[in-house]
Amino acid sequence: MFGRFFFVWALACTIPLFPRTLYSQEQLGMRLERYSGIYSTAINPANTAFNPDPWDVSLLTVEFFFENSYAYLRNTSLPNALRNSEKLVSAADISPENPAARDAIIQDFFEGKRKMRGVAVGRISGPSFSMRLGEEHEIGFVTAFRTGISSYKIPGILEYQTISNIPLNQTVDIPRSGLQAMAWGEIGLHYSKRNTYSDIYTAFGITPRLLLGLEGVYARAQSVFDYTPRGGDTVTFGRARWDYALTTGNFTDQSDSIGLKVQGKGFGIDIGFAWAAPDDEGDTDEDYLWKIGVSLIDAGFIRFDNTAERHHIEFDTLITVTNADFPPRDDPHDILGDASRAFLGDPLASLQSRSFTIGLPTALSAQFDFKAAPKVYVAGLIVQRIPLWKYSLQRPNTLALVPRYEHRWFSVSLPLVLNDWQSFRVGLAARLGYLYLGTDQLGSFFKKKRLSGADIYIGLKINGFDLFDGKGGRHGSSHRQKRRKIKCYY
Repeated sequence: MFGRFFFVWALACTIPLFPRTLYSQEQLGMRLERYSGIYSTAINPANTAFNPDPWDVSLLTVEFFFENSYAYLRNTSLPNALRNSEKLVSAADISPENPAARDAIIQDFFEGKRKMRGVAVGRISGPSFSMRLGEEHEIGFVTAFRTGISSYKIPGILEYQTISNIPLNQTVDIPRSGLQAMAWGEIGLHYSKRNTYSDIYTAFGITPRLLLGLEGVYARAQSVFDYTPRGGDTVTFGRARWDYALTTGNFTDQSDSIGLKVQGKGFGIDIGFAWAAPDDEGDTDEDYLWKIGVSLIDAGFIRFDNTAERHHIEFDTLITVTNADFPPRDDPHDILGDASRAFLGDPLASLQSRSFTIGLPTALSAQFDFKAAPKVYVAGLIVQRIPLWKYSLQRPNTLALVPRYEHRWFSVSLPLVLNDWQSFRVGLAARLGYLYLGTDQLGSFFKKKRLSGADIYIGLKINGFDLFDGKGGRHGSSHRQKRRKIKCYY
């Protein structure tokens, strides 16, 4: 009982942090093209060194991504599910005596034949820009509001049908599992430098960021524990080690006082390198025949210490609990006290500290981009998560191939994406003037037998014209005269 109670409780603490339309993954259609500008820094900060435009200003981006292998919606699409959210019905609530309506959208559960996962990461980017200084330097400024929740390697025993149908008095082992969630703001600077005095151009980029922690929570079973359902509302637990932490700034029953509060601070950084072969027939020094890059993205952490609690429960004896140990509560602090009392005999015994740390969804990435024909490029990348902290958000591992046609004023790309080495997705993205529209999961917009994820992103960004050439940006910087350098041999 408590195992499921705590899992649901932890999720309930985090769900209010994540607006239903604010999740994202890598947004490949708006990150990989040459005109991406400041958008491209989220993949590799060195990319701005090859931006054909002398400056660009992002006004706003809104991005949405969610994917899981625990539950799904039957026979529907993302637009239909959003329009008819009041018709969602859980398969667990359907029975011969209580059938679903004919137009119901049924939420069902996958079979836990392999370890399951669930991940959602999100971003609303505010005003951001990049600007070239001289011929080699690029500076910029970034702002964003981000959210993330992740749970990987969810044990098969926690599959809904399995955990719900364990015979009475049968003891099962629940393997290690956990989840992390966080909401935070970012304010950062950007710098990149390109060296063109060789046959292969090189570039370096960095984006350090101040992080403002708004909400955070994690929960983890550190070891295998015993779970035995008894009759009625009684269950027995044995040999458990549970860690959990959460922010408490919004622990109130006054709804008008709930809102975004800075409850912690931290630091994050992106670092990247790139190498490119110049296109001798191109118009500018930013044109290339091919480009490769490597980057470390989202290295960092947030320390919550303003209004935060870290708890630990550990025991090696059999403990029996009932619903009476967890009466209805209005104050979440009372729920924490009930858990501590039920397992440790003291409502304050579980509290270990009034601070905790959560890491960013750190990853290593490698990218390539080559010119297949005039205005036709093929890009690819791999993103491998590498959690740097004990409790860190985790992003999906991604392998992608993205062919595209690009022009200064429009582009079309077709992301082909493999997530976590098991979920293949086909996307479609376009840039029309200053507007970006795209998805890395086009299938979610059409009726699917099992809808288990979705993805969409929208961006509004002004691609700059040359401010100093006296032409008023008639053609933009992509038509600047290519510089001809004389190599030094001595």
